Amino acid sequence: MQAEPWIVVTVATDGTVSAETVGLTGAACLDYIGILEDLLEARTVRSAYTAEYDQPNVHVADQQELRGVDHA
Repeated sequence: MQAEPWIVVTVATDGTVSAETVGLTGAACLDYIGILEDLLEARTVRSAYTAEYDQPNVHVADQQELRGVDHA
C-alpha cells in the first residue's frame, strides 16, 4: 500500500521558509505551491524539483493470496 504524501516545512532562524513534498511524483507537487503561499501569506522566490519528480507514479494494489486457483 502506498503511503500518503506529506510536506516538510522548515522555518529558519532568519524567518526563511522552505518546503519539500514527499511521496508525490511528477507535476502533482506543483499543486501545493499555491496552497502553501496562501497558508503562509508568502510568495515563492525559488523552486526546484526533487528526485521524486521524475519517478513514475505507481500504485500497487493490495495483494491477496488466491487459494485453489490453477496458475498454469
